[in-house]
Amino acid sequence: MIKRILVPTDGSDNSLTAADYAVTIARLFKASIRGLFVKDVKILTGPLIHDIGTSIGGMVPYGTFNQTIREMLESQADAALTLVEGKCNQAEVSFSQEIREGVVSHEIVKSADDCDLISMGKMGIHAEWRDVFLGTNVEFVVRQTHKPVLITPAEYKPFTRMLIAYDGSVFADKALKSGAEIAAVMKLPITVVYVADKKDAVLEPLSKAKTFLESYHLAVDTVAKEGTDHAKAILELCNDEDEKFDILVMGAYGHSRIQEMILGSTTVRVMRYTHCPILLCR
Repeated sequence: MIKRILVPTDGSDNSLTAADYAVTIARLFKASIRGLFVKDVKILTGPLIHDIGTSIGGMVPYGTFNQTIREMLESQADAALTLVEGKCNQAEVSFSQEIREGVVSHEIVKSADDCDLISMGKMGIHAEWRDVFLGTNVEFVVRQTHKPVLITPAEYKPFTRMLIAYDGSVFADKALKSGAEIAAVMKLPITVVYVADKKDAVLEPLSKAKTFLESYHLAVDTVAKEGTDHAKAILELCNDEDEKFDILVMGAYGHSRIQEMILGSTTVRVMRYTHCPILLCR
C-alpha cells in the first residue's frame, strides 16, 4: 500500500509533471507527498566553480562567488518546492519538504528509505539538451533503490489503461502486485504481456498472472508475443497508438539480473523509449 511518495524536484517542467502524477496517486491512496530538492555538491564544489572563481578572483573573491552560487541554489529550492506544495494544497494532499546537499542521485535514494514510491521525471532541468538517453540521476536511482520508481514523461495524461510486462521473475511478481493495487483503486483495465523466444512457453506464466489478478476483480486481458528482442516487443505494444496504454508496469530486472546490470538490456531500453509513465518495481 502506498502511504508516502517522494517527489524529487529541480523546478523543471518535467519534475512538475512527476509531481502531478504523484498527486493523482496520493489522492487515491490517501498518501502524503514529500518534495525533495538536492543542492548538487558538484555545482557547489566542482572544478567549474573553482575555475570561474579563480578567473575572476581579482574582482570577486572565490568564497564570495561560492556563497552566491549557494544562495542561488537555495532560492531555486524554495521556488521548486513551493510549486510542488501548491499542487498538493490544491488537491488537499499532505505535503512536507526536504532540502539536502550532496550527490543528487545518492540523496534521492537516501531520502526514499521511508517512502513507498518515488515519482520522478524522465528528464530534468536540462532535458532540451539531451538526446534519447535518460538523465543519469534516473538510471542511478532505479539501479540503487529498493523502492518502486514511477518514471514520468514530459506531459501529464490521466490513467485509463495499464500494461504489465510479465516474465515470471520475482521482480515481475512484485510488479504484478503493485500494478494490481493501483489498477484496483483507479478501476483500470489491465493487459498483461509476456514475451518469450517460443510462443508455447507463454501459456503457463500468463495463466499464473491471470489467476493472481482474479482476486482484484479487474478486467484482464493477456497478450503473448514471440521473439528474442523482449524490449522491442514490449515497446511495440506499449507505444501502439491504437492501444493507448497510459502506464506500463514491469520489474526492474528480469531473470538474469547480472546481465541486465551490465548490458542495460530490456529494462533500460524500455525506460528510454516508452512514451507513457513506467512503474519499475524492485
